[in-house]
Amino acid sequence: MLFSSALVISLVAFMEAISIAKAMAAKTKQRIDPNQELLGQGLANVIGSLSHAFPVSGSFSRSAVNLNAGARSGMSSVFASIVVLSTLLFLTPLLYHLPQAVLAAVIITAVSGLINFVAIKHAWQAHKHDGIAAGVTFVATLAFAPHLDSGILLGAAVAILLFLYRSMTPRVALLGRHSDGTLRDTLVYPDLPTGQQMVAVRFDGSLYFANVSYFEDAVLGAVASRPDAKVVLVVGNGINQLDASGEEVIHHLLDRLKDAGVSLVFSGLKKQVVDVMRATGLLDAIGAQNLFASEEYAIADIYQRLGQSTEGDPFCNPLITSNTAS
Repeated sequence: MLFSSALVISLVAFMEAISIAKAMAAKTKQRIDPNQELLGQGLANVIGSLSHAFPVSGSFSRSAVNLNAGARSGMSSVFASIVVLSTLLFLTPLLYHLPQAVLAAVIITAVSGLINFVAIKHAWQAHKHDGIAAGVTFVATLAFAPHLDSGILLGAAVAILLFLYRSMTPRVALLGRHSDGTLRDTLVYPDLPTGQQMVAVRFDGSLYFANVSYFEDAVLGAVASRPDAKVVLVVGNGINQLDASGEEVIHHLLDRLKDAGVSLVFSGLKKQVVDVMRATGLLDAIGAQNLFASEEYAIADIYQRLGQSTEGDPFCNPLITSNTAS
């Protein structure tokens, strides 16, 4: 009965504490260790539970007041707790008639200095999705006050959804041959020649269940735009992960392209991706001869296979081909 509530409390408490720590670290130029923070918070909650204490986490307002008062180490919290305990025991009659607006003014003055709109603007400039997540979290935290957990969870959910959306449609670049022999994006360099009998594409993202269909459509679309293509080269330097769905889609691509008389070749695949291919048998289906360490070696080998039919193709670099052959 308590597990779901305990999970939410621990998650929100840790997120709130880390958010506070990052805000403080940005002002003091210090480095934070999230693992140490999690360990300390866990020990505090375990020990506190023995005396029926409430769940322990950081307080944004108290931390802001503490920082503005000149605190520089964790000992400030020890002295603050002594002062609070002494106040509760001996000074409450003196503070009883103090208006709550006074405390509110102290907190607002301290916390306002930690609101960093420049950081939100910077996040927007770096990537609009980051700016949206930061803005939603800020507004939601104010809207749901004093239930800060709802604002934090909403901001986290928005960030996760935007990340999934971003990873579902990674960049797939159709590549052309530059004069220096390298492959470059034809959207950036529209005048670069592309192969007539081979298609080179670069996939900038991990191949997993959320984007495998996008990858398949992109490759098939590139082949459809080159009816005379005999080979498809996938430059895989940007593929960091391959799951079961990605492996299955590559299997389907191999079969479909083979039926159309087109070979599928990869270059620059990382070890973890090749390990998955080897474990699932995909490497045998592709063929070790169709995996290359770099795009240069792949292109040289492809044009050797195609032979004299590539004469006059501006995509082919005879110098690289002859050097590799020798």
